[in-house]
Parts: sequence; C-alpha cells; structure tokens
Amino acid sequence: MKKGGIGGANTNRGGLKFESQTDLAHHIMTDLSDQYLLTEHQPAETVIKSSSPVYDVFRKRGHEQVGIITKQFQFYNILKEIYHLENINHKQWKPDEVFFNFLTNTVFIVEKKWQQGPGSVDEKIFGFVNKRRLYQNNFNQLAHEPKPTVEFSALFNSSWWIYGVKNAQDKGITDFTNVPPKNETAYQDYFDNLRIDGVKIFFDTYDYWWFGLERSYS
Repeated sequence: MKKGGIGGANTNRGGLKFESQTDLAHHIMTDLSDQYLLTEHQPAETVIKSSSPVYDVFRKRGHEQVGIITKQFQFYNILKEIYHLENINHKQWKPDEVFFNFLTNTVFIVEKKWQQGPGSVDEKIFGFVNKRRLYQNNFNQLAHEPKPTVEFSALFNSSWWIYGVKNAQDKGITDFTNVPPKNETAYQDYFDNLRIDGVKIFFDTYDYWWFGLERSYS
C-alpha cells in the first residue's frame, strides 16, 4: 500500500487506517447483525503465532454455523485445524481477510490495495490470479472431492483508483459526489483484466452476496 509512490510512516498509517475501516468482521457485525452472530474462536492448532482475531460465524436463524472469518497468519492455523493441512508453498502469504464458508465449501480471500498516488502497486495487482492459485494449492492436497474452491477479491479505495484524488484521506475528503472519476478510465484495463482472471473487485466496502451472506433490506 503506497502513498504517492513513496514509502514510509505515512504509507503505513494510511494503509492501516484503510484496513481498519474495511475490517470484514466488523462490517458483518454492524450491517448484518440481525442475521448473523460472530463469536470469538480460539484455534486449536497453532502453526504460526498470530494476534489476529478469529470468529465463528453463525446464522441466527437455526443457529447454524456458516463458517470462520480471520486474517493474516491465522489463515494457516485454521487451515491446519479445520482441514488438517499445512502450507505447501515456499512462501507464507498474509491475506488481508479470509472467510471460510463451510456451507458453500468456498474460501474467500480479500486483498486490500489502498493508494494515494501512482506507484509499483499498479503492476503488483496483476499477481492476484497467481496468488489465488497458490492458496488453492493448499486445498488441492485433500484426497477427496469436493475440495474447497478459493475465490479471490481486490478491495480498492475509490478516492484514488476511481477519482484520482491524491492525499484524500489526509485532506479529510470523503464526499466525491462532484469529483470527476479521473482514474476510472486510466485503470479500466487493470480492472477488466482482473475480472477476466476471475478476481472480484470491491471499492471501499463489500458486496455481501459474494461471500454467500444474506442482507436484509427490510
């Protein structure tokens, strides 16, 4: 997550703020509280130490467990506990969000890319399809079908990726109603190619249906 192509404390601060604002568990507990209950989960297996929270997700109707939500290195602890698998890739990626949906047998990975200016992350996003394959490799170790399918998504901040406003977060700009979408065309090839590769794209927030979660509009 870069700021104007320059690293440093401001980059980390802005990226961490975006990650906090887009915390999937928090959004589910806030937006879908009438339908889902999240309770803390302590992984039975500790393959790698992680302080990231883990939640069991229950549908309130019938108190049916839908899955588990977590992030970062906790992915590998859940991989071991639930699927009895260990990472077979040479590198351990740290997914920004993971939702294991047991009902659909799907593992949803979210990669967040917050940016306030052009930089190397422009090119890095094309690696998402390969990351999905690496995550899928772990579940392909299972001997029996149906094996979980890994779905990959990208969560971008619209302030830069669509509107092209530099330092919007620092300036406190949150309303883009009258801001022309300068970067929407500039990054259209990027977005379209991600979709061709099967990567779901979000801007600022989530489409819950993609995770197999219902949302009441009553």
